[in-house]
Amino acid sequence: MESIVLNKDTKLHFDTSVALGFFDGIHLGHRMLIETMKKRAKEKKLHSCVVTFNRHPLTIAFPKYAPMLILSNEEKVKILETMNIDQLVFLKFTEEMMNYEPTRFVEEILVGQLNIKHVVVGFNYNFGYKGMGSPQVLSQLGKEHGFEVDIVGEYQVERQTVSSSFIRNLISTGKVDAVEKYMGRKFSISGEVIEGKKIGRQYNFPTANIEVKGNQITPEPGVYYTHVIYKGKEYHALTNVGHNPTFANHPFRIESYIYDFSETIYGEKIKVIFYKRIRKEKKFNNINDLFKQIQHDIATIKEKYVLCSKI
Repeated sequence: MESIVLNKDTKLHFDTSVALGFFDGIHLGHRMLIETMKKRAKEKKLHSCVVTFNRHPLTIAFPKYAPMLILSNEEKVKILETMNIDQLVFLKFTEEMMNYEPTRFVEEILVGQLNIKHVVVGFNYNFGYKGMGSPQVLSQLGKEHGFEVDIVGEYQVERQTVSSSFIRNLISTGKVDAVEKYMGRKFSISGEVIEGKKIGRQYNFPTANIEVKGNQITPEPGVYYTHVIYKGKEYHALTNVGHNPTFANHPFRIESYIYDFSETIYGEKIKVIFYKRIRKEKKFNNINDLFKQIQHDIATIKEKYVLCSKI
């Protein structure tokens, strides 16, 4: 898969079938839409192409209402690379593009630069100035400019419509064990291991700390059973999400105690996969009480998950 950021002088020199959307999370509904596009591309002998924005449109249109994101662009690329797509195109969402009328967006970008002959969108897709472009508007413009439009209906799991906002709500309320049913994989956060206060190390509970990016959604503060992937190997872990209120002025962190692991990995990248919330984050009267609880959490997870697992 080739991935590009579309500039004003960029033009694809092949005919495309395009899946349009922001695709945060690349959940089961997104996958159905993309697979529909791939099938039609094969039938029509077109290049399969996913077209998305480099940032969520609300970050410019209404910053106050811009959602925290499930995936970074880097993670989005990695997932799409597994889906056998020919081309991924990031559009740079700017104030100028925000003010494009639907006709201009279609004529200049979709037809003029992306050379589309077929496009797939979701039933609730909007585009152009103030979201004036709907799937129906796109279909009419397709008739005028020589491309076909397929509109994909809502995707449901057990009568629940699957959407990025629904999955974000699951994550932000700590229901991480329910995410896989709708997203097709567990929720995870990747990041570089940074130096913390090293208090856990003093009590023989060293943790790997990762700093959270500003627009990355995080689970509700609490303690979670997780897996940590480091250099391709998967480990059981106990992860605390939050400010660790027992300590004053503790920054928001994701801190993981990794089972059967003793390497120093500052500056290295790890991936934390969230399986289940164990308990709420709690303020303890003193450090000794905190580490007694951590000891209990470690033993509980070891008995409940680690000893009966194959990793």
